[in-house]
Amino acid sequence: MSENGWDSVPPFHIVVDADAEPPCVMVTGEIDLATCAAFRDALAEAIEVARRGIVVDARGVTFMGSVGIRELVRALQAVERIEVRAPQPIVRRALETASVGNGLVVVD
Repeated sequence: MSENGWDSVPPFHIVVDADAEPPCVMVTGEIDLATCAAFRDALAEAIEVARRGIVVDARGVTFMGSVGIRELVRALQAVERIEVRAPQPIVRRALETASVGNGLVVVD
């Protein structure tokens, strides 16, 4: 590991709680090109059982690139609401800058 710690990437982990109401996707690590397919699949799994919306528990997400935002936008085509809970400041800023619309709600 370097002195600045930049070469230590937190592990990516994703879990879907389809029994929760609304269904919840819990993510840790970075949502980027390497992980967006797993993120897309998890969102789709939650949407399959959702009535109107889903939750993304983002408290452990350390980075969300444009591909992660793209997957949220795609998911919004299938549900009325996606609630992103407890995002890190850098993730919150990315979501707010993207101006996805009223269907994406960020909650502390």
